[in-house]
Amino acid sequence: MRNFILIVFFISACSLAQENNFNTKGDLEFGLRTSSSLFGRDGIAGLGTGGQFRVQILDKINTEWFADYISLDLNGAGVRNNAHIGWSVLFYPKKFGSLIPYVAAGHCFDYAKVIPNSTSFVDRSDDIITRWSSAVQAGIGSHYYFTPRFNLSFSAQYMMHLGQHLDYDLDELSQGYYLETHDHSGSGEAALEGHLLLTFSLNYKLADLW
Repeated sequence: MRNFILIVFFISACSLAQENNFNTKGDLEFGLRTSSSLFGRDGIAGLGTGGQFRVQILDKINTEWFADYISLDLNGAGVRNNAHIGWSVLFYPKKFGSLIPYVAAGHCFDYAKVIPNSTSFVDRSDDIITRWSSAVQAGIGSHYYFTPRFNLSFSAQYMMHLGQHLDYDLDELSQGYYLETHDHSGSGEAALEGHLLLTFSLNYKLADLW
């Protein structure tokens, strides 16, 4: 009986020691991410990949620096590509062992390009529209630590972009969809555009910086 109690105590102590190593200040993590973006105006979801690294400032505050590239098929009539590069601050209200939920807010820069397939390849360059924009994002997420060094993370954030108006129409015709673009590059017209960004990432702790 005494040996059994000692074994239980040893296992419990090891578990607590591991939990204390989850998500602590000074952690440097690198991760690969898969992102899905849903734009309300088209109701079309895009899929992309990217990378990120995290530097944790305090036990309850982390920073995430990311870049990803997302492509959306506009019902066969064209393609919309978006590239994000930005950062977020993650706040942990409460930690539940290996499951750690968080609230996130941050900022990013975005490059968007819409390429119609409705015109011939020779003339297509005249119908391509592009935009650089700045965005703010906020949402919620969670980490799940399989080990003190390895975690799976999921987040849902809403991004609001402010930049030149990216104007195009996606019309449904009898033979399929037709994409018509409108170039406002010289007008200086600005517009808000929002979308939901869902992200899965696999992350590995590289070092404890402090």
